[in-house]
Amino acid sequence: MIAKVVRGYRPAGLIRYLFGPGKAEEHRNPRVVAAWDGALWLHQPEKAPAVPVDGELKEPGEFDFVLGPLITTMQEWPNVAGLPLSTPRAITDEWAERVRLGDVPPDAPAWVRYYKWDARKKAVVLRPGYVWHTPVRLHPGDRMLSDEEWEGIAERLMKATGIHQAGCRWIAVRHADDHIHLMATLVSEVTGKQFTPYRDFLALRKECQALERELGLTPTASIDKTAPVAPTRQEKGKAERLGWEVTAREELRLVVSQVAATTRSGEQFLRELKREGLNPQAVAGDGGRVLGYTVFLHKDRTRKSKPIRYSGSKLAADLSWPKLTERWASIPPPDALERINGAWATPEQRQTAMEASTKVVEHVAEVLRTGTPHEDLGGIAHATGEVLAALARGREGRSGGVLTELVTQYDRAARTPHRVLPEQIGPLARKLRQAARVIAAVGVLTARGNEALAALALLAALVLLIARIAIWLQARNRIHQAAAAGRVAPALNEFRDAEHARVHVVVRRSTTTPVSRTRLQRPLVGGKPVVPKLQRPRGPGH
Repeated sequence: MIAKVVRGYRPAGLIRYLFGPGKAEEHRNPRVVAAWDGALWLHQPEKAPAVPVDGELKEPGEFDFVLGPLITTMQEWPNVAGLPLSTPRAITDEWAERVRLGDVPPDAPAWVRYYKWDARKKAVVLRPGYVWHTPVRLHPGDRMLSDEEWEGIAERLMKATGIHQAGCRWIAVRHADDHIHLMATLVSEVTGKQFTPYRDFLALRKECQALERELGLTPTASIDKTAPVAPTRQEKGKAERLGWEVTAREELRLVVSQVAATTRSGEQFLRELKREGLNPQAVAGDGGRVLGYTVFLHKDRTRKSKPIRYSGSKLAADLSWPKLTERWASIPPPDALERINGAWATPEQRQTAMEASTKVVEHVAEVLRTGTPHEDLGGIAHATGEVLAALARGREGRSGGVLTELVTQYDRAARTPHRVLPEQIGPLARKLRQAARVIAAVGVLTARGNEALAALALLAALVLLIARIAIWLQARNRIHQAAAAGRVAPALNEFRDAEHARVHVVVRRSTTTPVSRTRLQRPLVGGKPVVPKLQRPRGPGH
């Protein structure tokens, strides 16, 4: 059960939305299921009367309500408190500067006092409004609750925030099977003044988790900074309008995370981002020291054709520059395989790289099977994600595929609650991180011949390791990290089975297809044909 708090200034606008068809005609049978005074029948809007059309009476539609009485009720105390009934006008540059300096005189326009200086954003922003709105949504796998059950849920949530006890008017509206909307105007009927709930989002989270346990609903994770940064509604709408499969933020996050998993320094990281076409721009501080970076996609621009840039922290918590620097510092020195120019790697070198990585993954999985290693397994979980990301990048590239999708699904399992990255990275995690760089060093993985067999062995080792990680996470009550790893392990095994069948068919065909008589017969040595090696162009430095 998830509840998200939104604040605004337009009670009438919110009520019209709640009793309307929705953004995509998704609302059905809107109705009040709970209210501050328990009198649901008093606050449920009546249907609009029938109207004559071409000499006949037209009955009201599903969303034709008389909303005036409910709007008046919810606006009554904001009117008494002198609060605006619509969003205050946009602040001018002149007044924004005076707000920033704290130089707002008593005779300033009334709307100016609804703005404040945000030191973190370094901008003048609109203060949170008095219209309090919270959608409360169930997991898709949960059972459908009755209106009476939702009424009890709404009352408990409003009491948990303190809004009910403060004497504020609120209602709960249901227009779908899996969620309701809580709406309140934060003005107390007792004092006539605006009320500000204290840490309401945390109170809602705690009460939602209690309700999940009592009602047998799907448990949701605590606020632990492991969830990815979700795209905004505007970003989703833009992607839908332009026919993109994913939003710009999600595409950038995937590519940046794969590059981070296959590089070992800031210089190499920025160089690879540029090669991927993400137009990286370093943010430097005093003395030229890099403090951060931003990236953007050429296709993602504003109406004025300006690029929309995202910093690493806006993509994922572990992609900020400080977190990346911490990650690179834990990677062992490169070995001989990592010095290979990926563009000129031979099939034998690619096979050797995967075989070396397989040994590392198998060793770590065996250590987890036989006992708890003397290091934080959070580091092992994160480094395993890097190995998977390096394999996906080598096999599927920017176009993506099944492995790339599994990298995204595993993402949450890789993060340590609250810290994102573990405090200490142990020797096993270091070896896994180096294995990821070894895979990346040999470039594109073709999945042919012995190289394909080596890839199958690496996939099998990763399935076992990720399954062990899921068990470890579950034992430590990291429910959602365990669920992420638990979903990836069987899916990765299915992918491996499909690859095994494909490789088996290719090998069988190659051994059963008769040799054409028009071909030159190759000499035999020990009963096997001798295949001459093709001369490959030598890369730089050879």
